Amino acid sequence: FQTAELVRALVADNKPAYIRVGRNPVEDVYTEDECPFQMDRATWVRRGTDVTIVATGEMVRHAVDAADLLAEQGISATVLDMYCVKPLDAEAVIEAAGATRAVVTVEEHSPFGGLGSMVAQVVGEHCPRPVKCLSLPDAPVITGTSPEVFAHYGLTGEGIAKTVAEVLPAE
Repeated sequence: FQTAELVRALVADNKPAYIRVGRNPVEDVYTEDECPFQMDRATWVRRGTDVTIVATGEMVRHAVDAADLLAEQGISATVLDMYCVKPLDAEAVIEAAGATRAVVTVEEHSPFGGLGSMVAQVVGEHCPRPVKCLSLPDAPVITGTSPEVFAHYGLTGEGIAKTVAEVLPAE
């Protein structure tokens, strides 16, 4: 649903753009009736007070799953869908990070030069707090289906929730 919104917006826009779309089906985060979308702006999927999880693409569903698991443990998570990495919605990152005690980014990308790097730079400059970047390694990645690869590297709801519990500073 969000991809359809993005394509409509890009057709109406005159700037060049690049869309990266996975080839495998992914469980929806949004519905046809509930799909907030604003060009070049992050989507606030959840607002929490303990940790901010910033995810992009296929990882957004896993971030939502992690937020559900964390809620069961009494941890309140903001989930930001950073559908657009460039330009990065720094304003949303600053607002979300400023309202929580730690930030975790999640992407199916290299640990260098992507969402994690950009978010860490913004957080470090504007509202310093712990940042943990979950990504694929900067090395040959194991082979397998997307779910197998994501599970191996902790890029699942359970893996993200475990990382949050490890990096969240005590109150």
